[in-house]
Amino acid sequence: MPNILILGEAGQLARALRDLPWPSGHDLRSLGRHQLGTPDKAGEAAAAAIRSRRPHLVLNAAAYTAVDRAEAEPEPARALNADLPLAIAQACADLDIPLVHVSTDYVFDGAKAGAYVETDAPNPLGIYGATKLAGDRNIERAAASPGRLRRWAILRASWVFSAANDSFPGKLLSRARSGAALQVVDDQVGCPTPANALAGAMQAMGERLLDQDAAARGLFNYCGERAMSWHAFAARLVDCAVEAGLTRPELQPVSSDQFPTAAPRPRNSVLDCAKIQRQCGIAPAAIDAEIERATRAILSR
Repeated sequence: MPNILILGEAGQLARALRDLPWPSGHDLRSLGRHQLGTPDKAGEAAAAAIRSRRPHLVLNAAAYTAVDRAEAEPEPARALNADLPLAIAQACADLDIPLVHVSTDYVFDGAKAGAYVETDAPNPLGIYGATKLAGDRNIERAAASPGRLRRWAILRASWVFSAANDSFPGKLLSRARSGAALQVVDDQVGCPTPANALAGAMQAMGERLLDQDAAARGLFNYCGERAMSWHAFAARLVDCAVEAGLTRPELQPVSSDQFPTAAPRPRNSVLDCAKIQRQCGIAPAAIDAEIERATRAILSR
């Protein structure tokens, strides 16, 4: 009976992993912040749990994802985004346990004219992207070192969303329900990715690694099927909300310069998913139905 360890508990991706329709007989266990402790101790705690529990598969959904706060808190961000993946990778390497880890489009600076592929050189603009890139590199080094990590996959995703209150749809529709005018940037473009679809891709890659499938090993992009700006994403959410009975709020496009943030964002976050589709048969995520589903769930609360 496969024993699967999910690192992360309260985040939208960890919840989506637990909610997946897993095959009969799979035993899922989660490690959340209460078990992992403070960020500086999380790597040690996770490695100890892996060594004592000896799971068949590790899925890492734990990360420091507060992009702006990371600028003021670089050490916790590095501990969770760089040091934790290293400790996990080393423990998995020692026990020959497959590992699936999630990274981010924010490892890129957004200067490229087209979609990013896995071989493009990263150049993160902020602490969050830099620490996530360090985590990727740590896993890759563990795969190249003596006693190496043999079975691993990194999925770089973009703009992950769900019906969670702290996800983009939840925040936007909360303001819309209050009657406030909405201002959303229209000069940053990416591919919104449903959390449940990303969870499904992690599951599929993990199952392939358990089956010793070499095609599932390495770094892959995975995201939604269509590129759009944050403003276009917001407009789609608003349209769905109006169809569900919400009074249409005012929605204004603004530039990134008009909406400054502590951490700069890449203007282009579009990812090319051809590699994961070609090697593993995993297509980019369909998003329209998930946007509608998330909207209905948020408005029903």
